Amino acid sequence: MRAIVVHEQGGPEVLTLEDIPDPEPGPGQVLIRVAYTALNPLDILARGGKVDWGVPPLPFVPGYEYAGRIEAVGDGVDTALIGRRVASAGEWGGNGEFAVATAAQLVPVPDAFDWRLGACFFTCAYTAWHLIHTAGRVAPGQVVVIHSGAGALGVMTTQVAKSAGATVISFVGGPEKIAWAKEFGADHFVDYRAQDFDAEVMRLTGGGGADLIIDGVQGPDAPKNLGCLKHFGRVIYMGAVGGLAPEVNISELIGKSAGVSGFVLYHAMALTKGAEAAEIEAALSSGTWRMPMNDPVPLEQVPDLHRAFEARELKGRSLIRVGGEI
Repeated sequence: MRAIVVHEQGGPEVLTLEDIPDPEPGPGQVLIRVAYTALNPLDILARGGKVDWGVPPLPFVPGYEYAGRIEAVGDGVDTALIGRRVASAGEWGGNGEFAVATAAQLVPVPDAFDWRLGACFFTCAYTAWHLIHTAGRVAPGQVVVIHSGAGALGVMTTQVAKSAGATVISFVGGPEKIAWAKEFGADHFVDYRAQDFDAEVMRLTGGGGADLIIDGVQGPDAPKNLGCLKHFGRVIYMGAVGGLAPEVNISELIGKSAGVSGFVLYHAMALTKGAEAAEIEAALSSGTWRMPMNDPVPLEQVPDLHRAFEARELKGRSLIRVGGEI
């Protein structure tokens, strides 16, 4: 099969398109013919050697988030699953024509979703829902600040927060991205490249600050989050595409009665046990919430996508056409 392979950690140049043997499902696994893959930040971090939990040993095929059709099953897996449309998020391999995944971790792709939405709905929509409802406990009238507001997760979280009755302040890099993101409903935009975002949040809120800040960037500017929180406000960190943040100043947290927490989707889903699924599927199917998806590119262009992501040039979710409309 054709696949993107990482033989050594490094920049986008380490991504090579090769012909390799088809994988075979082991016990508890299925073989998936991949339709589309979404570019996930973890693909970039794993390729660059910046994360190691869950990353397969070298060489490996990236593609952390994808959808396809089950072609075969391993020992202990019901053969009735063959032919089902499923999404996988949490196991790499989606940058190849075939991938193996743990059957128990797969998510059915709803009949109302096409393959493109099926490739990216799970991580973006479910993460957004849980950030607002499970982790953030957002109430009507609260102020929610979202970093990377022109990314797919930022756009989805904006829409879920607006549905919850929040005022949303979106951090976006540059006028072009602001113009693109406006249609998804944020109340205010801050160009983090040209403005001091903490000062802007305080200005936009009349000095009151934010109830909740959602940050998947971190980096050296992360301490500014605490400067624009209300008393008893909270920052949720769920990524570090800008690099790790400096250590949190505990005295500052105490002085502001503020909180800092982390977020992992699967921990949140363990609490709700899928109760949110019907709401998410209905909102996406009806167009109440819209997934911002880019035109798919072929496997040959995966290195270019990685370069564009690291340069923060992308908007929405970038898709990779592997098998296409299978």
